[in-house]
Amino acid sequence: MMIPTLLLAACTATNVEGFAYSPLSLRPIVAGGPEATSTSIHMGKRKPSMKERRRQRAKKLPSATVDRGILNELPSVDTWEKTDASVGSKRESIPTSEVAEEDNAAITDEETSIDEETEETFAKASSLVQAQRKSVDCLTHVRKRVEESFPINEAAKGLAEKGYFVYDGFLSKAVDGDSENEDAALGDEMVSEMLSESSSMLANDKMQRDITRIADGEFVAQIVGGENYVLCPRITEYVVSITRHLPPLLNKEYDVIGAGDLPKLDSAASMGSLRLYDRKTKLGTLSFLANPEDAASDDSVSERPFGVVCGDSDGTENDSRRLTAMLYLSSKEWDSSNGGGLTMETDGQKVEAIRDRIVLLRSDVCSHRHEPWLGSDDSGLDQASCAIV
Repeated sequence: MMIPTLLLAACTATNVEGFAYSPLSLRPIVAGGPEATSTSIHMGKRKPSMKERRRQRAKKLPSATVDRGILNELPSVDTWEKTDASVGSKRESIPTSEVAEEDNAAITDEETSIDEETEETFAKASSLVQAQRKSVDCLTHVRKRVEESFPINEAAKGLAEKGYFVYDGFLSKAVDGDSENEDAALGDEMVSEMLSESSSMLANDKMQRDITRIADGEFVAQIVGGENYVLCPRITEYVVSITRHLPPLLNKEYDVIGAGDLPKLDSAASMGSLRLYDRKTKLGTLSFLANPEDAASDDSVSERPFGVVCGDSDGTENDSRRLTAMLYLSSKEWDSSNGGGLTMETDGQKVEAIRDRIVLLRSDVCSHRHEPWLGSDDSGLDQASCAIV
C-alpha cells in the first residue's frame, strides 16, 4: 500500500520542461520560471470580485446622458411634503366628504329598501297568522256551542215528535260564567261577519238570482270551500264545524230516547248553501212586473206553497238529505214586521227570521213554507240571509 503514495509524491515533486501533471489540470511550465507547486496550480485562475464584475458590466452597457435641468426643477427633499405635485403627476380626485356622503346615501337607500321589504313580509306573515287563529277560534266556537250549550236532548225529541226544532242564540247566547260570555261576544261577532260576507258576495257578483222566486229579490250560492273560502271564511267554517260535530251527538241521542225510526246522520256528507234577500232588487223587479202604483208595495208577492226540503215527499228515496239546519243572519233590529222565516204545515207554527236563530228540520218529512222577506228602507234592514246546511 505504500508504493503508490511514494510514486505520486515523486511525480508531483519533479520539475521537467514541458508539462506538470496534476489530477485537476495540465498547464505548461517554462524552464527557468518559478517552481510550480500544487497550490499555485489550484490558484492559477482567481474569481473576479463583485466590484470588478460591476465594472465589466458597465463597460458593456451603452452610455446614457442625464439632463440635469430636470433634476434642477425638482424641489429639495425636505420640501416635497409641502409642495403640490407637478402638473404631469396630478390626478383628479373627489373630496373625501363627498365620497362618504355618496356611500352613506347608497347604504341608506339600500337599508330603507330592505326595511320596507322586511316590514311588508312581517305584515303579510302577521296577517296570515291572525287569519289562521281567527279560523281556529271560529271552528272551535261552533264545536263548543254544539257540544256544551246546545240542548241536544230537546233537539232529538223535537225532531222525533214534530219533525223540527227551534233554538235562539245558537252562536251568541250568553251563558253563566265569564268565559261563556266571552264566547258569546265572539259568536255575535261571527254572526255579523257572516252577514257581511253575504252582502259582499252579492256586491261582487258571487251569487245567482233565484229565478224560481224572481219577484222576491232572493239570491243563492253554494258554499264549497277550497278556492272560494276567501269569499266567505266564517260561513265556510260554520258549515264545516256543524257538519262534523252535530250529527254524531244526534245519532247518540236518538238511541238514548229510543227513536229508532229516525235515520242515522253522516257527519262526512253535507251540502252548504247561502240564501240572501235584497230589498232594492225586489222593489226594482216589482217595478217591471207589477203596476206602477204597486211597485213599492209588498202585497204583490204571492203566497208560497208548502213542501219538504227534498222536494216531493213521494220521491225522497233519490235524495240522501235527512236533516237541514237553517241559521238566520240579520241585523239585531230585524223583527216579525220585516218578514222572512217559516210556517210549519203540521201545527201552523210560525218561525220568525230572528238573528242567530237556528232551525232543525227533518228534510224528508217536515213540510213547511218559506215566508217572503220584507225588510224596510231603514239602515241594516234592507238585507238578510240564511246559511243552510
